Amino acid sequence: MVSDIIRNLKKDLVIEFRTRVSFAISLAFAAISTIAISLVSGGAPFTDLVYSVLFWLILFFSAMNGLAHVFTREEEEGTSLFLMLNSGSDSIFLGKLVFNAVFFLILETVIAPLYLFFLQVVPASPGHFIAVAVAGGLAVSSSTTLLGAMVARAGGKGALFTIISFPVLLPVIWVSIAETAGSLSEGGAMSRGNVVFLLAFSALVVAISLVLFRAVWETE
Repeated sequence: MVSDIIRNLKKDLVIEFRTRVSFAISLAFAAISTIAISLVSGGAPFTDLVYSVLFWLILFFSAMNGLAHVFTREEEEGTSLFLMLNSGSDSIFLGKLVFNAVFFLILETVIAPLYLFFLQVVPASPGHFIAVAVAGGLAVSSSTTLLGAMVARAGGKGALFTIISFPVLLPVIWVSIAETAGSLSEGGAMSRGNVVFLLAFSALVVAISLVLFRAVWETE
């Protein structure tokens, strides 16, 4: 299984970063949104909560195209049947899950500095900010992997994926916004319970997804 996961992950990474279409679209959306907010605000300061809301909304909508594309690409290129014949369903799911996690974390690594620079935001606790970003990113990528498979098998596109993902991710985004706001404010202590919630949410979703993925992926 490990070799299958690594092989599938390597294939997806090579294809994605050879074309860089989804990654480029996600970065372009994030950059345009961040610059637009900076220009509209005219340098006027927001509250920490508003900064946090804007950060996670930009991340969410920037990542949606790329997180869905990992499965829709298999359907569009007609390689899903070949993938089923050469890898077990668990290996396929875990490979796509790791790809989505890597994709989202790379986006965060690029988008966060741009956001902080253009909006002139300085986290009071950088370690707290990074921990929440990583935990929230893992929760988002783990939650959307099965949803991406469902949309792809149903012949849906990115818009449908975004619509069905938002209600599922609402608890994750809510907690991530609250914790990110705390990392931006002076004296904001990190709530380990919220970080643990994000990690536990990821683990629970992955466990449920492993049970359901075979039925989703192998059903015509």
